[in-house]
Amino acid sequence: MVIRVPEREIGEPYAQVTSAVRDLADLYDLRVVVDGSPNSIPPELLATKRETVIAVEPMSKEQIESIPEFKGLIALLKSHNLDEPVWKVLGGSPADYLKLEEAIIDNKSSLSDTASEEVVNQVKNHLQSVLSDSLNKNIVKSNFNTIQIIKIFREKKIIRIPVTELKAMGLLLDYPNKVFREVKTMEDWYIVPSSPAISLIISENVQNGVGVRELRDKLFKAT
Repeated sequence: MVIRVPEREIGEPYAQVTSAVRDLADLYDLRVVVDGSPNSIPPELLATKRETVIAVEPMSKEQIESIPEFKGLIALLKSHNLDEPVWKVLGGSPADYLKLEEAIIDNKSSLSDTASEEVVNQVKNHLQSVLSDSLNKNIVKSNFNTIQIIKIFREKKIIRIPVTELKAMGLLLDYPNKVFREVKTMEDWYIVPSSPAISLIISENVQNGVGVRELRDKLFKAT
């Protein structure tokens, strides 16, 4: 059985998933798959000692480009040397590439029209919109705790920080959180930006719409 858990909003409690999963497993002998993110799953669900955690990480650039459904989009991007800037902003999320493709088609443009400058501008404008949303809908709306972590990333010019080091500074990542997420490596647990776009906004110290536009121009300067 699959239980999909939607993300909770700030101030809302976690869904009562833990007890539901235990009842389904113990009373009905079912194997339960919980589909959710750290913003939706209560921490207790990951501490039962009976769980198996499967982390779905972003795809590599090669994996994204090998998806048959994106063949036309990737060809268009490569024909204008846009594939690298797009990768830097969207990263390994197929859903974000699909949104880019939909934005092009919604503007009545064809993916096969590789000579169209209008399509190029649509790609650039879409990425600017993604960066702007990352700033205004996520970073700007952060609580005090997350803002302090953002300052540490900017001051130290880092792309990740060990959870233990952050705790030593008196800070812990709180959820729901749209700016950072925890990742586990062979060495340690780390706090990293939740998306490539947010990582760019933080590392480039973008503070406003002017900064977003300058970042967009910088990404496409070589194209």
